Amino acid sequence: MRDIFIFSAIICIVLTTLRKPQIGILGWLWLSIMNPHKESFGWIYTLPVLDIIAGATLISALINFKQAKKALFHPVAVILVIFYLWTCLSTFFSISHDLAFPKWVNYSKTMLFVILMLLFLNSRHWIISAIWVFVFSVGLTGVKGGLFTILTGGGARIWGAPGTAWGDNNGVSLAMLMVIPLIFALQYLLDRKSHRFAVYASTFLSFICILGTQSRGGLVGILGTTLAFFIRTKHKFIIGIFVAVSGIAVLAFMPQSWTSRMETIQTYEQDSSASTRILQWKYAVQLASESPILGNGFYARYYQPYYQKYMVGIDTNRAVHSVYFQVLEEQGYVGIFIYLLLMITAVISANKVSKTSARREDLIWASKFLFYAQFSIIGFAFNGLTINVAYLDLYYYILAFIVLLISHIKIEMAKPPPEAKKPTRT
Repeated sequence: MRDIFIFSAIICIVLTTLRKPQIGILGWLWLSIMNPHKESFGWIYTLPVLDIIAGATLISALINFKQAKKALFHPVAVILVIFYLWTCLSTFFSISHDLAFPKWVNYSKTMLFVILMLLFLNSRHWIISAIWVFVFSVGLTGVKGGLFTILTGGGARIWGAPGTAWGDNNGVSLAMLMVIPLIFALQYLLDRKSHRFAVYASTFLSFICILGTQSRGGLVGILGTTLAFFIRTKHKFIIGIFVAVSGIAVLAFMPQSWTSRMETIQTYEQDSSASTRILQWKYAVQLASESPILGNGFYARYYQPYYQKYMVGIDTNRAVHSVYFQVLEEQGYVGIFIYLLLMITAVISANKVSKTSARREDLIWASKFLFYAQFSIIGFAFNGLTINVAYLDLYYYILAFIVLLISHIKIEMAKPPPEAKKPTRT
């Protein structure tokens, strides 16, 4: 039954996409994040549904290119393109094309989708639609995971959608840190109290879901994001009390197994998982020294001559467990500079433009989404200290949202503000 439902939805999306490429983009967004067919056990499990939607979207984009309403050029988009071109260069000169090329193809698919978003979603209703799809696709796991954590007392770990890049517990914690600010921002699109209550409940459950993953990176992300929000907010006293009460409640609710695992953050020498990350980070620096400018290409750490040279007899060939060391070893020092510049520019731009548009009543929704989107990036930045997901599609989708929101705000700000409606006499 589930197979038929998903297949029927895909058929409807494909048929509609032939006239409206925006529908295909939304369908592509849904499938790439949620992978609903991977939660089925029938024939649709192996069907290349994402490729079907992607193909239909590309065909429709070419046929209906007149519908394109391009986002205004912005430094975030420029730096993003430069970083992608740099990965192309590093792949061309990679130490092993067999290792680098498949990963470059996957990353190129993500960048192609981001470009389509910037070409076709630059209007209020399409931006809002895309954000809703993003929030639903990621947030559903947060709501279910939060409920499961409460019902089990936090004793079991939460896992994500199968077949996705954020399917393990660390990936779920990262995805929740990125989606929670956007969930909370949805309240500015809703009028009914019951709808806003649903937003608050979803935000709360997604936060509980992070705790349920028992991810130490998730805790680092929570602390980093909270600190950034405390610095940004004007209500420091209230937020400080709320954070203190929340911290006490978490310690009281979560089991001893969770507390013990979180305490190992401070004791690298006593924790094998944490100590091996230090070795892998050192290996990343050694790899970067092999090609400091261009880098070694994707998956360079699995190039056996390098492993034999630096790590044999010291540690096994593990993942690097850090987005920054991952980019450093694969894209070189120039690549990590561009990557950090992209991240910093996105945060600064989102914060700056959100302030300039906050007084326009018709742009409050966009201003608030921009303001909270910066914390999605900050959450990724802090959690990324301990997980190697530098090319995770969720991160690039949020960058696209930031560019689209800034573009929409600038276009609307160039117009005269709408006149306030005069009250009618009765």
